[in-house]
Amino acid sequence: MSMGGMIQWAVGKPGAGRSARRSALWALGLLVAVFCGLAGRLYDLQVQQHDHYAKRRAANSTRTVTLVGTRGTIRTEDGVALAQTTFSGASLAVNPRVVPGNERAVVALRLAQILGRDTEWAAELERQLYERREKAYYTIRREVDPETAGRISAAIEAGELPGIELRAIETREYPLGNFAPHLVGFVDSDMRGQEGVERALEQYLAATPGRRVITVDALGRPMQGVDDAVNAARDGADVVLTINAGIQAIVEEELRACVAKWDPVTVSVIVMDTNSGALLALANYPNFDPNKPGTDAAARKNIAITDPFEPGSMFKPLIVCGAYQKGLLTPDSLIEYTPELSIPGRRKQITDHGHEIPSSELLFHNGRNCVPVGAALVKSSNTVMTRIGLMLGCKDLHDTIRALGFGQRTGFDLGGQAFGESAGRVRPLKDWTVPSSIPSVSIGYEVQVTPMQMLNCFNAIANGGKVYKPYVVGKVVSRDGKVLYQAQPTELLETGLTREVTREMMNETLKRVVSGEGTAGSGALKEYRIAGKTGTAHKVKQGQYSSDKICSFVGYAPADNPALTVIVVVNEARAKVLNKWGWRIRHYGGTVAAPVMSRIVLRSLKHLGVPEDSEPVLEAVRDR
Repeated sequence: MSMGGMIQWAVGKPGAGRSARRSALWALGLLVAVFCGLAGRLYDLQVQQHDHYAKRRAANSTRTVTLVGTRGTIRTEDGVALAQTTFSGASLAVNPRVVPGNERAVVALRLAQILGRDTEWAAELERQLYERREKAYYTIRREVDPETAGRISAAIEAGELPGIELRAIETREYPLGNFAPHLVGFVDSDMRGQEGVERALEQYLAATPGRRVITVDALGRPMQGVDDAVNAARDGADVVLTINAGIQAIVEEELRACVAKWDPVTVSVIVMDTNSGALLALANYPNFDPNKPGTDAAARKNIAITDPFEPGSMFKPLIVCGAYQKGLLTPDSLIEYTPELSIPGRRKQITDHGHEIPSSELLFHNGRNCVPVGAALVKSSNTVMTRIGLMLGCKDLHDTIRALGFGQRTGFDLGGQAFGESAGRVRPLKDWTVPSSIPSVSIGYEVQVTPMQMLNCFNAIANGGKVYKPYVVGKVVSRDGKVLYQAQPTELLETGLTREVTREMMNETLKRVVSGEGTAGSGALKEYRIAGKTGTAHKVKQGQYSSDKICSFVGYAPADNPALTVIVVVNEARAKVLNKWGWRIRHYGGTVAAPVMSRIVLRSLKHLGVPEDSEPVLEAVRDR
């Protein structure tokens, strides 16, 4: 039967007697069909699309205000704020979901009038309000002057600008400007850390936003007598660094004086707590102001960990420690001395040209001119160091420097691959040869180290043989005072060096280096005994060694009870500086870097209240 026939059968033909029962069944079926349709539609609305319509209702009857928390503060260990967040001024924002559809044009035009913009701007704002009608807040203008902000506020209170808000501007400030910027870092326009502590501790420093949900009427005005639903923001935690603000200021000042005097390409200075590995100061030149970090990536680079160099004579004490530890030598052991030394298979001789040990200081032993090992190190003899390297051989020499941590990253908490920290360079043992590697490595070439590596490993002499993981983050504290993180001194590796080797044998020698007897006489102090070693290394340019140098000095003080270990690395001093007699001062570690380090040591120890040495200290040798 066709559909038409079925309908005709149900209702009957016009004029024909119609079955009452059939009509009743037809009516009941129609009623059931309608009921089922309504039930299905109701199910769809109440269940299937409940969330969708609930959101639409909430968008029309509520407005959500983001509650901004405060990013944590970064402070020095003595309480000086290096980074903090302030709220000032006003920015103009809108919640498009709150602007009634039939009022978008009116709101856009009214706002254009207040801001002094034309109708074209108002039309664009109206378009944005429509396109973003299902979205949350966005910023119309980042900064509004106080007078304009007052007019906007009055219009909001009058109900003329539903959905429009004035918000306090969140600003990240660095009160001391370019003070320790390579440690502190900076944030981008969205308050996300980009470098330094700001980046490394983003998870702690960043605030967790909250929200307030306000019930509004058809005009977008808050309804009286209805409580707001509030989920409070959580402020970021504060970070306390190990940096001492006083010592950092001293380092920054002395670094500026060094730059003014010597006109170097770069300078790096680090001050470390001898007995923990905690940094008390770190500064580089060039640097930057984190308030205006700019686009110069070179200035923002922390060269103390990123730029390796050949250390030169700074490396020598560590190699001698290896020979002491293996029982091959003592500081009084006599070793043959010649101002020149030829190595079979090596074309170029090793020489002490320009700093030969005077014949008056040599001892004639077994038919040869000899010198005690300690005295040779004080004079920084290249030929004697090469002889010691030959005694160790390639494997033991390689093992010695690897055991001290060279060729690997330091474990610095602001280092690692993420921050561009270099592991330096120690070639594999299989690539070492006696004619090339032993003479070069013995005098601080054919290896590369960063300032942080060199300081960290030299610090093992100062503290009795421990190579610590350097760190600058002391602790993290939540706003309610709960300590979320507390740093502890941690050893990076086992050096195998004993206190006898480091604190007895080597310490006495390094004290003599910083005196009229050694290469760092210009760094000697009357108040404190410094122990250390100079370094002067020629730079490779265009594939060969040039006359340009890296001048460095690393040491610790007070020598017999160390509190600080300090390194100064001056890359390519270019200025012509004359001494008091009018002669040009030659660029060496003892003339360029040692005086800077000694002034930092003197001022820092005084700042910390460390008592002066009771024993008389040798007169400093100036302008050598």
